[in-house]
Amino acid sequence: MSMQHTKFAECEVAFRAATRVGSLMCFGAGLLLLWACAHVPTQRETEGALAHYDLGIYVQQTNPQAALYEFNQALALNPRLTEAVHAKAVLFHLAFRRPGEAEALYREALRQKPGYSEAKVNFGNLLAEQGRHAEAVALYEEALNDLMYPTPYLARANLGWAYFQAGNAGLAQANLRQAIAQNPSFCLAYFMLSSVYKTQGNLLAACEQLEMFAMHCPEHADAHRQHGTCLQELQKLKEAAQAFKDCISKATATEEMLRRSCQRSLEALLKMSTETEAFISIGE
Repeated sequence: MSMQHTKFAECEVAFRAATRVGSLMCFGAGLLLLWACAHVPTQRETEGALAHYDLGIYVQQTNPQAALYEFNQALALNPRLTEAVHAKAVLFHLAFRRPGEAEALYREALRQKPGYSEAKVNFGNLLAEQGRHAEAVALYEEALNDLMYPTPYLARANLGWAYFQAGNAGLAQANLRQAIAQNPSFCLAYFMLSSVYKTQGNLLAACEQLEMFAMHCPEHADAHRQHGTCLQELQKLKEAAQAFKDCISKATATEEMLRRSCQRSLEALLKMSTETEAFISIGE
């Protein structure tokens, strides 16, 4: 029998002996003995778990099934690797769209590591998607109170979006503007803020934010499409046409449907401009 098996056998004997004793105190002592004998990952297991976790992170965007396998392998070696629990939660949340299992994993990650702000923000996103805005807001605010949280603009923007979904446009604007001030290159915040303005009927302000979105994310084809659509609503046809051209040129091979959508919008502008004698050349 190996040394590890001997250790577990000794633990089991101690626990059984304790449970045979009539007093509650002895029973409690037996539980303590069993807890004390619980397996602690060896250095080799800890390092192996981290290696599997790193592999999972590497492939999570392109192959979520492979990532899930790696995270499961990591947790088999070290169930207390909270980062792997959290990464698995994100997979169930965003890749597999299984919110119940994702919520259980987020809660487990926070049980293991109550100050895990990244998990709080991602869990908040899941709750906000379900309309549980008050719970989401509480988690975002906890993350923002963590001075060591490295990306507060993410929590701030998500907080603003949660307020917007809950119908509080004032707090939505305030938080989204603060997120942009913290990180002017955070493109998504401009899109979120444009949505707030558009809901309020302020189309000009919405277009200005979409212009910033396209400016800070020039390779994002849909940013140009969104900006072009907004400019078209403002009857700024030449500017809209340029935005649709930018969308066409930036669309990747996997964005063929988006490219065609921008092409159709540009052709519609050509027809409109020809009818109003404000010709816009597609070929320019």
